[in-house]
Amino acid sequence: MSESKHCRLLILGSGPAGYTAAVYAARANLNPVLITGMEQGGQLTTTTEVDNWPGDADGVQGPELMERMRRHAERFDTEIIFDHITAVDL
Repeated sequence: MSESKHCRLLILGSGPAGYTAAVYAARANLNPVLITGMEQGGQLTTTTEVDNWPGDADGVQGPELMERMRRHAERFDTEIIFDHITAVDL
């Protein structure tokens, strides 16, 4: 993405923290824009068993968990851009 874009809240990264921030921000009507980064879903996309995730007593596969988190963020109209950032001018 080479053009300029202004937004109220920009989230860099699509790991668990990024998607969680997107859900909370969207529910607060902050209209978040999330840039996925090089690997959509972050490091959990390469993790097989995630056994420390609350609510999944039997464990969950990393890619499956990240897909669920992406859908959750989209459910609240988070704008997700599949790109990576090399510089930010604040």
